[in-house]
Amino acid sequence: MFLSLLWPALFFTALLSAGVVAFALITRLERTAAGRASPPKLRRRSLLLTAFGLALTALPFDLPAAHRLWLPPAAALLIALAWLDWRHRWLPDRLTQPLLWGGMLCNLDARWATLGDAVIGAAAGYGGLWLLNALYRQVRRRNGIGQGDFKLLAALGAWLGWTMLPLLVCLAAMFGLGMALTRSRRNRRAWRTRQPFGIALAAAGWLLLLMDAGQNAPALFG
Repeated sequence: MFLSLLWPALFFTALLSAGVVAFALITRLERTAAGRASPPKLRRRSLLLTAFGLALTALPFDLPAAHRLWLPPAAALLIALAWLDWRHRWLPDRLTQPLLWGGMLCNLDARWATLGDAVIGAAAGYGGLWLLNALYRQVRRRNGIGQGDFKLLAALGAWLGWTMLPLLVCLAAMFGLGMALTRSRRNRRAWRTRQPFGIALAAAGWLLLLMDAGQNAPALFG
């Protein structure tokens, strides 16, 4: 009884701490990029609120203990990536690469997908958006998708496996459309500006990480 209450409480606290870690990551990265600094108070408050929101979304899910260990670092990276994409249209390799390798490592024991599916997921995630952007560039003579988005989808593919990529992209497109509609209500010209797709990918990826946790996973010590 005690352990059944302790694990969720510790997990909730760890997800809240992900906001603090994300704040530290963003502060460090912005210091290395001239002109990209954000107001510290606004940033800290927004990141903690985002972490609180992620923690709340995890409450309805009965997550295995091993997955509770992997999700807080993933949450910290996703929060940092979403913030940087929102504020600066920037998805740095120093965050997408650890996220990708974290997905590979956690799936050594098939936590979310088999290792083979994770490798294919990373390759298909990157290659799929690269191909879509190449086709767009042939038509419009300019890029329609940033390379950071390629790498973020590859990282999420490493966590979830290639079979979840279609659902991930569809959910991200829905989130992205929702953000565009919200922005257009405030500013009609928002449709003409580039939308930060990394936020939508991070939100969709987090939701699927929670939904898919434990479906293919062995026991913590099994």
